[in-house]
Amino acid sequence: MNQYLIVLLFVVLLPLNAVCQVSNEDLKTMLIVRDLERESRPSRSANTGLLVVGDTHYSPTWDSGSITLYREDKTYKLSAMKYEMLDFSLDILIDGKLKSLTGDHVKSFDFADSLTGIPHRFVNGKDYTRNDVPIHGFLEILCWGKLDVFSFTEVSVTDPNYNVILNTGSENYHVNKKRTLIYGPGVDLRPVSTKELTTLWDERAEEMKKFQRINKLRLSSERDLLLMVDYFNTL
Repeated sequence: MNQYLIVLLFVVLLPLNAVCQVSNEDLKTMLIVRDLERESRPSRSANTGLLVVGDTHYSPTWDSGSITLYREDKTYKLSAMKYEMLDFSLDILIDGKLKSLTGDHVKSFDFADSLTGIPHRFVNGKDYTRNDVPIHGFLEILCWGKLDVFSFTEVSVTDPNYNVILNTGSENYHVNKKRTLIYGPGVDLRPVSTKELTTLWDERAEEMKKFQRINKLRLSSERDLLLMVDYFNTL
């Protein structure tokens, strides 16, 4: 009887011993997989049988980064992710499996371009409005502070327009990307207008003019404009 109890105790404790041998890093990975599996869905195959010219991803490469979910405001680091703009989703690799995480669940995400090393940070557009309508898509943060400037890229696909009789047009689907700069001191965003933007310098107008003159900046240049806004946000 005592031998039976010893064997039974050994069998019960064996799984617990196996769990104790799992590293903290492995446990962390398991929790990430479990949580994201709950929010994600299997990724749709990119092969639709149609010839599509162009890429609907923000970046063609797989990049490492992190995402923050609305649920419990949790942040997770990922080794491979892509922003799928047309479907408003994130393609992610979880435990070697390709998954698609709907953008509605994602509060923000960031990644470093694997080719250039340039960091990119995005926030969910549904927390902002344009013309009093919530924005559908992610906004890339270009400037952050008293004045926020975002890059917003909208994607569409043009149908084939090939004319057999005239032998003109294209037999392929084409991906079209339209990028605009929008800004605001709050959640109500509007297209960047240099004339309107400079009126917001307000009591810092003289300092801004001096900064522009010394650095020979042109508001017609996107790079120079962003430098101006970044400087204004420090004043």
